[in-house]
Amino acid sequence: MNLEDLTVLYAEDENGIRDTVCEVLELYVNNVITACDGEEALALYEQYKPSVLLLDICMPKKDGLEVLKVIRETDLATPVIIMTAHTEKEYLMNAVELYITKYLVKPFDKDTLVDALNASLEIIHKKNDNKIDLADNISFIIESQMIKKGDETIALNKKERQLLNLLIKNPNKVLTYDELEYHIWDDTVSRNALKSLIKDLRKKTSKEIIKNISGMGYKLEV
Repeated sequence: MNLEDLTVLYAEDENGIRDTVCEVLELYVNNVITACDGEEALALYEQYKPSVLLLDICMPKKDGLEVLKVIRETDLATPVIIMTAHTEKEYLMNAVELYITKYLVKPFDKDTLVDALNASLEIIHKKNDNKIDLADNISFIIESQMIKKGDETIALNKKERQLLNLLIKNPNKVLTYDELEYHIWDDTVSRNALKSLIKDLRKKTSKEIIKNISGMGYKLEV
């Protein structure tokens, strides 16, 4: 599959922005479906099952994150690009929780949008393989949510799965300590609990792939 093979569902309520972004999308993608509000976006998602979702946060009827929360109840795999003028921490945290591929802050240029589409395409390719290579002879099997290490299959507990999925959905991006703690534990926990979880996951995968960025957080190098 190439960029032109994608079906992109693009939801944006501002006509001028929608027309401009559509012009760019249609340079690279053969099939672009547009929606003017959140409810229409959900209806079109059910009808067409697009390859990629491009959602604005601020829309009438249902905003982009509300739309995505409904979709993520049954679909954790479809790549999602979120667009917004917001940069507040709350929005960023909610986006991480909903497994977004890219978070574009308006205004953005053509190259930024194309980079986001290419990142979505990479996720689709990995999903089709049903595994994600983490390192030499170490893979994460998407369907079973288990680690394949050489000839050995290793089970992960719930928090290890949550942590690894968060890191995989944000490859090479630093997730802060607060973001990881917010999405893995319901209550406030000590920083030692996160360190212990990272240590356990490294034992089951590799200590090389999960990098600690001092004073910031962790990232998955793939």
